[in-house]
Amino acid sequence: MNARTKAFLESKFREYYHNAVTELPPRFRKREWAFVLFDSAYPKLVMRRHKAFGSQKELYAYLGAVSPAHVYYSTACYAHPSATRMQDKKWEGADLIFDLDADKLFTDSVPQYALMLTAVKNETDKLLDFLMNDFSFEDADFSIVFSGGRGYHVHLREARLLTLGSHERREVVNYLTGTGLEPEYLIKRTNMVPVPDDNSCWEIRIRSWIERYFKRLSEMDSETATTELANVKAIGKRRAKMIVDEMSQDSTVAPLLQSKLMPLAAWKSLIREAILQIKVNIDVPVTADTKRLIRLPTSLHGGSGLRVTPLTLDEFRRFDPLRDAVVFSDRLISVKILRPTTAELKGETIKVQQGTTELPEHTAVYLMARGLAEYESRRFKSDQK
Repeated sequence: MNARTKAFLESKFREYYHNAVTELPPRFRKREWAFVLFDSAYPKLVMRRHKAFGSQKELYAYLGAVSPAHVYYSTACYAHPSATRMQDKKWEGADLIFDLDADKLFTDSVPQYALMLTAVKNETDKLLDFLMNDFSFEDADFSIVFSGGRGYHVHLREARLLTLGSHERREVVNYLTGTGLEPEYLIKRTNMVPVPDDNSCWEIRIRSWIERYFKRLSEMDSETATTELANVKAIGKRRAKMIVDEMSQDSTVAPLLQSKLMPLAAWKSLIREAILQIKVNIDVPVTADTKRLIRLPTSLHGGSGLRVTPLTLDEFRRFDPLRDAVVFSDRLISVKILRPTTAELKGETIKVQQGTTELPEHTAVYLMARGLAEYESRRFKSDQK
């Protein structure tokens, strides 16, 4: 990224911070703050750490003066947050944080940005369902934040959670990820899983998943259902045909629990698949870490130009990050595209080829922040007449 592009991005971020109302975390005076600047190292994440602020006005003045590319604060609260050695900060507790990132969902091929964001939003929805149904949290107990990049953060700040150690936080992670669940403990040939009175445990989730699986098979034609079922371990084509024929008489899973058509190995295979589909793919080290840095809600993400957006549960349901997290204008900017790419912002898909072109400011900032374009100049529609 050339100096001209960095200077332009810094000017746009400065403009934002001069006008934005920044949302501060509780007990912000006890937080460590860290910043990545538009300096010679950018876009590398070289942090300026161990900052602390005594007032909201002081923090606002700093943001307006330095116009950072990224803004972080500690999930932990400290007696001395500005101390440069961790042992001197004197840890007093930490928020319980869940980080959901597309990196954990797509390890091979990476889909288009919009599809990636949809997938990680669905994963966040799974986490919220666990928190409300299995842990009995209410929507007022947590805050949801779009990271401005490829995921979401969910914050829990109840006083009883603040002093949880890494081990206890890892136990929460293990539950959400289904770690340690073994099919042989969840299944019996004639009574696959126990059925509690409420819908708030792994057993019920697995039972519901398997029932939906067989219901979906029952809605297929016989040949397609047989082919899919034959792929389950220990079933095979012949047995699959017999199971599908029996399901045609009763589409519920109950007859299969009583029959010997489904071998134990097949039930175990389905339960393993159910666990894989039900579990929440979270960034485990983030939740287990009691001294983590996390993005500041209402700040800007220096790798996209999108707003790190705080959301209520209702807002999250309706949230479209490629529309609702966009803060820059539609004014035309002349940029040099470094390689062919596609951008999807504010309901518009823009495909650009290598070379100089004009783009709306929000799209230009997005591509520059991602290293896909360099700044040329600003142009307005009125200038072209």
